[in-house]
Amino acid sequence: MISAIIVDDEIAGRENLSFLINEFLPEVKILGKADSVKTAVEIINKTKPDIVFLDIEMPEKDGFSLILETNSVDIEIIFTTAHAEYALKALKASAIDYLLKPIDPTELQIAVQKVISKKGIGQKKLETFMSHIGGSKTQPQIAISTLEGINFIKLSNIIYCRGDGAYTFFKLKTGERIIASKNLKEFENLLCDGDFFRTHKSYVVNLAEIKKFVKSDGCYVLMSNGDKIDVSKRRKENFVKMLSKY
Repeated sequence: MISAIIVDDEIAGRENLSFLINEFLPEVKILGKADSVKTAVEIINKTKPDIVFLDIEMPEKDGFSLILETNSVDIEIIFTTAHAEYALKALKASAIDYLLKPIDPTELQIAVQKVISKKGIGQKKLETFMSHIGGSKTQPQIAISTLEGINFIKLSNIIYCRGDGAYTFFKLKTGERIIASKNLKEFENLLCDGDFFRTHKSYVVNLAEIKKFVKSDGCYVLMSNGDKIDVSKRRKENFVKMLSKY
């Protein structure tokens, strides 16, 4: 279970977000709601939530003040605001994400998924969470944000991922290639707690799609679609151990 509190000076804002979380994110437990930074700090210190959904514009102290007052607390901030101009400042304030009001359910789900990825929540919880955004416990899916929109892909359909700077390329069993606007590290954190392994600085592979592991000729794996993926020297030992367990 992922815990959260909602901070918004308007009751409509608190109740609307609470409804969306209950409706679309049953894995998130709301520990409390606050109408000011002062009340929020008290709730945070008492409950130690994973996430704080934080409105920016509030009387007396704005949402950015809360970050300064809870700097030593291990929480992830997701800003909520009706003003797009706050977006850059929110991200610079080390928020994991920001949501524009009225909040879109899919964007809310993706923001929470980032918290799951960053905090390294285990595969069992990951599969349960993913099942609530379109898959099932036996066929978990991942939400991939692209320049065109959001794709929901079954993990079993992924052959491998290739990182290239700020982007990640997904090669699928259908032959399709999807370009995600996130770096490979983010997907490594999300995927590599089960059937995936990072064999190289540029690649994460689906272990179920490996046809052959070749130790000579530079060390590589042959994937189900015929592509050769390098296995780096420093990752080879752990990779072999993973294969033996798999």
